[in-house]
Amino acid sequence: MERPHAVLSARDRLPRRHFLRTARLNAVGFSALGGACLVAAATGALASRRTGRPPAVGAALGPAVVLTGLVTLDRRRWAGTTTGFSFTDDAATTRAVADQLAARGLPVIVEEHPPGSPALRYAHRHARRVHAALEGLGIPAPRP
Repeated sequence: MERPHAVLSARDRLPRRHFLRTARLNAVGFSALGGACLVAAATGALASRRTGRPPAVGAALGPAVVLTGLVTLDRRRWAGTTTGFSFTDDAATTRAVADQLAARGLPVIVEEHPPGSPALRYAHRHARRVHAALEGLGIPAPRP
């Protein structure tokens, strides 16, 4: 029997990847970023000219430094934010798993928001280690 519609699941969609994880730039943000890159390019070109190097080298390095700094600061901010993962409705089971993860040196806490729905809460910087430990305990962890 043919279906007149397509069935899609969450796994069928490709995740949208942004070069910034915490900040979402609008037109004003992109304009400011472009302006900072232009100023960095002009400054780099002038500095290169004064040192006897071709100005194009400095003009290319200026925006690269601005973008690298922006991405680095954004990733540091993202690493400090927390995420939650729920795998059961049983608070005792979630606490037992949290205790096992804490015994392995992973900083996790258990939160219940709303009551009756416990979740592990951990920082993004520890996500890979937490997911690997959960897989080791037989709990299917979310994809990073």
